[in-house]
Amino acid sequence: MTYFTRFPINMTRRETRSMLASPYKLHAAVAGSLPPKQGVSADTDRALWRVDRQLDGSALLYIVSSPKPSLIGLDEQMGFPDLEPQWATRDYDPFLEQVKEGQRYLFRLVANPVVSRKAMPNGRGDSKRIGHLTILQQAAWLAGKEAYAGSDKEVPELFANQDISRAERNGFAICSNEPERGCSLIVSDSRKVSFKKSGGRTITLTTARYDGILEVIDADALRHALTHGIGHAKGFGCGLLTLVPY
Repeated sequence: MTYFTRFPINMTRRETRSMLASPYKLHAAVAGSLPPKQGVSADTDRALWRVDRQLDGSALLYIVSSPKPSLIGLDEQMGFPDLEPQWATRDYDPFLEQVKEGQRYLFRLVANPVVSRKAMPNGRGDSKRIGHLTILQQAAWLAGKEAYAGSDKEVPELFANQDISRAERNGFAICSNEPERGCSLIVSDSRKVSFKKSGGRTITLTTARYDGILEVIDADALRHALTHGIGHAKGFGCGLLTLVPY
């Protein structure tokens, strides 16, 4: 069974600012809200999560998890513990089961748009992930070469040679009200986030938010994306795709 949780964040609390500044801390807090699950190791990511900041200055934490979370501790840290529980956890399976080919949804995704590149020669053939920095590159990370339609930019070889886009691999096509301009996709809140893990190691992530309209082309693949995420850095607030009927 899969659960979907909506948790309102108390933005006035000191601990909230600390948690939001460090995806590592928030990852640990979300992971600590999940009960032990038989057969799953402690270092396995068992939840997707995302923080959505609202126009009025408030923020919401969304969590998709296979065990049902217990958020009393998180509420003490960054919620409203003096009130009745403000969060809501629902069985996600009925929604997932109704996803069918041909349906359209408004979608939102915060992701870590990166490309793997060979590092400097070191005798081991190691590679490293490099974040896409331009809005067009970040759009093409999800939508493929169609992101360049209507622009005056040449499509980079990386995207021009793709057979299918990442969106299509995850069961959906990005819709447009102007077919001649390619996909209709809004990329916003593009940023680099740096934070320290335990032991002092610094991690830097490139993140971007994607909003648009999708059409379901493979329901099974889309259901997998909704419960397992898209892209890298899932433990640090990336990869959670959410849908609203269109």
